[in-house]
Amino acid sequence: MTEKTFFLGLGGQKCGSTWIQSYLARQPDSDFGRLGEYQVWEHRLGGVFARYEVPAPGLAERLRARLKTSFGGSEPAQHLRWRLQSDPDAYFDYFAALLDRPGIARTGDITPSYAALPPEMLARIRDGFAARGIRTKAIFSMRDPVDRLRSHMRMEMAKERLATDETNAAPLRDFYATGEAAARSRYDQTLQALDEVFDPEDRLVCLFESLFTENGIAALSDFAAVPCDPSRGGSAVNARSKGAGGIPEELMRDIAQHYRPAYLAAEARLPEIRELWPSARFALTSA
Repeated sequence: MTEKTFFLGLGGQKCGSTWIQSYLARQPDSDFGRLGEYQVWEHRLGGVFARYEVPAPGLAERLRARLKTSFGGSEPAQHLRWRLQSDPDAYFDYFAALLDRPGIARTGDITPSYAALPPEMLARIRDGFAARGIRTKAIFSMRDPVDRLRSHMRMEMAKERLATDETNAAPLRDFYATGEAAARSRYDQTLQALDEVFDPEDRLVCLFESLFTENGIAALSDFAAVPCDPSRGGSAVNARSKGAGGIPEELMRDIAQHYRPAYLAAEARLPEIRELWPSARFALTSA
């Protein structure tokens, strides 16, 4: 019998997580459910993540959702997210029900801001599925922090949470050390939490820069026990521009040194970042 597996994607944000979800979800024995990103757990952290908490729907909205599902329709996305946020058991039961469908062996929740979840929350997720006979495997993708921050900044501008600016340097200088940026850039903390909670065979750490290559796709496919399809390489989903123009080396150095713990932790796991991350030279000393 094929093992029932839940894939917990921790991002990172702007690091290919949407492509990973798409690659796994397209398999015939996969069912990732109603949403792309479920955003169920991070609001409990407060701070910059508090905005992900879904307000309780009114009585009329709840009745409409119940009526729609009673006639075989899909539960409205925000109602589903609220319901799963409100009751952790509902979260585990929701994905367990997907895995109970004939021929389904794989499901998951790949939400980029889960990179900030502490070990105790990751363990709660792992154990909640284990109690239902489901194995949890975690995936975390990293990207050159300077490039990630530039892409993240453009997303914040597009969502009107930052003032729009067609340049890179000035707004990036103001953005890179903010709580919003830092909460998603501390790869060292995510890696430590992964190591504490998941056995080596149940965690995959990869790089955005090599994710879409033949070797990157093969590694993901092997980890997820799915057929390898190199033709999917180069077709990133939900990609966002980093903005026009480059940034001064001085600013790149400032960012790299600010996030030096993240570079050191990433290099200890994947030494190839020295070649794949242009900004790494500012954070890592010579061997």
